Amino acid sequence: MVVLRHYLPTLHDSADRVVSQYAPNLHLQRPSVQFEADEDQEEPEEDATDSEDDASAATTSASKQPVPTASSKLKLRGCPVVPSSADFLVSMKTGATELFAKLPEQLLTTLRCVPNYMIFSDIEQEMGDYHIYSSLEDVSDSYKYNHRDFSFYRRLLDLYAKGQDLSLLQITKQAEGSAWDLDKWKFIPIAHKVYKEQPHVKWYIFLEADSYMAWSNVLEMLALYDPQEPWYLGAPHYYGEVAFAHGGMGYMISNGAMKLLDEIYDHKHIAKWEQKVSESCCGDVELASVLQEAGINITGIPGLYGESLAWFEWDEGRWCEPALSWHHMRAHDVEAIWQFETKLLSGGDSHYVYRDLFHQLVEPHLSDVRDDWDNMSRDRIYTGSSGRHGDEERRYKHDIVWEDLDEEEREHIWKDLDDDQKERIENDGLHRKDIRWDELSEKEQEAAFSDLSEIEQEAHNSLEQCRAACEDWDECMQYWSSFGRCHLHRTIRLGHYMQSRPYVENEEDLVTIRTVSGWMQDRVRDMKDRAKDCASVADWVKQHAEDEGLLR
Repeated sequence: MVVLRHYLPTLHDSADRVVSQYAPNLHLQRPSVQFEADEDQEEPEEDATDSEDDASAATTSASKQPVPTASSKLKLRGCPVVPSSADFLVSMKTGATELFAKLPEQLLTTLRCVPNYMIFSDIEQEMGDYHIYSSLEDVSDSYKYNHRDFSFYRRLLDLYAKGQDLSLLQITKQAEGSAWDLDKWKFIPIAHKVYKEQPHVKWYIFLEADSYMAWSNVLEMLALYDPQEPWYLGAPHYYGEVAFAHGGMGYMISNGAMKLLDEIYDHKHIAKWEQKVSESCCGDVELASVLQEAGINITGIPGLYGESLAWFEWDEGRWCEPALSWHHMRAHDVEAIWQFETKLLSGGDSHYVYRDLFHQLVEPHLSDVRDDWDNMSRDRIYTGSSGRHGDEERRYKHDIVWEDLDEEEREHIWKDLDDDQKERIENDGLHRKDIRWDELSEKEQEAAFSDLSEIEQEAHNSLEQCRAACEDWDECMQYWSSFGRCHLHRTIRLGHYMQSRPYVENEEDLVTIRTVSGWMQDRVRDMKDRAKDCASVADWVKQHAEDEGLLR
């Protein structure tokens, strides 16, 4: 058992009691891991007479051309794209309880074509030939061995020291707290660690172990940006007034930005940041806040999405957009896109767009009717007179007395109202609020149900009537029907298999509940016909750069 030196009680008095309790009988040794060079790479011959000059030259060369890190072990064979190790460093973050569930598929596919990467988890360990870095090593001991967020971490140390399967914690929930409590502490230390390890690469790319990144398209997009400038690129989200790049979708930080971050990475700032993290919800939010403090704001880029293949919304708006990343990907999804990508790019193509993915991975599985399938239809839901109804974008209108709202709520609502809405409040004292079906009173639900068409009122009764409701709604592309429910959707989703299940309605009747999905094939074909021909990815990226004012 290998345990790193930062776990050694004699080095940290504050950790003595906790470590002795949770991690007895430790074998204290810093693992020695060396990167094994590719067998195809020739080793330069050493001239003993010039060893001193060679050592100096090697140091200079290393500073200009970083070698792959110890995490990077797989040979780069059969890869359609091989990013230069001098230009990019990929950081992949995961957790100790899911390490062996999510990481192997990444090592066999996406990371296989990235010669320079570092893998981070809760604790430092080995996985076969791969070295896993601790994302929490640099967190202050006062938090690691005392704060409630780290109760799960201390339990991990206990099981790790005893040689146990850490994934058991994920199943049994034996520890107070969870892996989620630890996750928010990882973002800032990981950003510092990768820059400290390799301060000369042009781009630092950050991923989760359940993400997939299309390297050919990513490199084409990054070519628009000068890495010496302070860039922080990702899919923008907002937490209060903080604009941040969503961690699961992946984000990129330039060398220029890392330099600015490093300038304020000192004990005073770290203490302040750790205090904020201890009180916050999310690590990606806090990283964005720290980058803002260094003078770096997020720049949004397209093609980064938080859905997997099953949940992704296929429509005309994304038809010609280059795919960059996916999130919440299972091993099966990673393998499917990897096989598609490898075949496409090895055939001479250099990039691909969402249209290509739709044709190959989605369209072949769409049919008029598919049993035991949930196609994730969610836009309109019909369940009879006592259930949910209507369109999420067509909320029910409800009049409320303006003065019944507290002052803070009135101020919040007022700033988003148009002139007509404000005039109505001033004249009538009423604000018409959009609310959900379940917020309506029983009387209001009865009135709202009576306003539905007859087809909508009957949609939940059968598969045929559900399909009829979809046909009646011009925007409907697919439907979902199961035991008194009908769901409709305005875009195309693939969805997933859903096993039928028995249901006992009474002692005499046993009903098998089956989920059935269908797609409006004629409307799918119409969408494809309406979709414009896609420009090359290079031209699309260039146009995007011009629109955003990014061209160098």
